Order: sequence, then structure tokens, then C-alpha cells
Amino acid sequence: MGSKFSKDGCFHFPTMNRRNLDTLRNNLRNYHPPVGCGDCINILLVGLVGTGKSSLINTFLSALDRQGTTITCVPIGTGPCILTTELLHFKPDSDVSNYPVIPGNIIHGVALIFNIDSIGLISENHMKEFQELQTIVAQKYVHRVVIGTKFELLGIPEKHNAWIYEYEPLQRKFEMLAESTGLDRRSMFVVSNRWNGDQIEMIRCILALYVLDYMVRNIDQFLRAM
Repeated sequence: MGSKFSKDGCFHFPTMNRRNLDTLRNNLRNYHPPVGCGDCINILLVGLVGTGKSSLINTFLSALDRQGTTITCVPIGTGPCILTTELLHFKPDSDVSNYPVIPGNIIHGVALIFNIDSIGLISENHMKEFQELQTIVAQKYVHRVVIGTKFELLGIPEKHNAWIYEYEPLQRKFEMLAESTGLDRRSMFVVSNRWNGDQIEMIRCILALYVLDYMVRNIDQFLRAM
């Protein structure tokens, strides 16, 4: 019987304390893209309905708030007001005149969003689409990561969230995703969209900002090297 925690397959060791949280917040809140890249960098969230794309945006905004106040400015669910499903109408191979490329809408990074608990239930066709997207994004040198949501469903005790990347059930899920998407496990992260009350807890803030900071730093490095 394997141990509950194993560092053999662990690539991430975020420091879970207030000092690191403040550092992540300050770095991200004060970030400015290189000259000539517009006033922001754009990260596209791609995932099946119900994986938590809209909730993830709210989690990022909440984690960036200096007091960690929960923010729900993006509608969630599958109703007519849902935000992220609007991206499904975008067709990359369509007439470019309908989607003029300007600094404000260039995609600098792509995050593939998965319900980490139900990876094994994704159809072969859908997984093939993720594989094809990953290949296209790689060819265009666009930074990409995988973000797993709803990791609470893996049965990991909340008190162990600070060591979640060392947890073997999560590592096995990452292995499945690596085989399915072709992405390196070092590019895979988890974020919790579950909140308790009016404030997002420190560990959940750090998990969210850790992946956001990772993407921003790598995108920034690429932009400055161009």
C-alpha cells in the first residue's frame, strides 16, 4: 500500500505563509507587460462546461484582493448569462477580418481547465480535441498550463491542502492528464473554487496565485525575449 504523500512525483512546493501570499499579490497587482505588448496579457481559459472556468476567474480576483474578500463578479453555472461559454463561438480558422489581431486581444497563454476528479470520464473525442488544441498552441509558442479544479472531490482532507502536490491521488490524476494531453506534469496545477464565508482562505489564495504567477512570469520572459 502506497504512502499518502510522495515527493517523487511532486514538482511544486508553494510556501504556505502570509509573507508568500503578500509577495504573490504584490507581484501580480503591480505587474506591467513589456513596452509594445499592450496594457495587459491575455490568458484563455479552455474547458468543458461545468469544469469551473467562470468560478476560477472569481477565485483569481478574490485571491488578488488585499483582504481576500470573495468576489463574484463573473456569473457562474450554465444559464443564459454565463460568461466563458461565449468563447465557444470563436473559430480560429475563420476569416481573420472578423477577428482583427490587435495588442488587446492577442492570446499570450492558454490554461486547459479540467475537473480533476472526473478526468477518467472525459470522452475520447473531447480528449482528442484537447490534444489537438495543445498541439496548435505549442506550434504558436503560446504558453500553456493545465489547471485542475474540484480537487476536494478526491477526498483530500482540508488540513492537507498545504501539501496537496505531494498527495499521491493527485499525482496519479496528473499522470493521466500528461498521457492524454502531452503536457509535462510540471505545467499542471490545482486551484480550489470552494469558499467558506466572505473571505477566501490563505492556502486557497496561494494555490490560485501560485499558478497565475507562474503563467505571468513565463509569458513575460517570452515577451521580453522577442
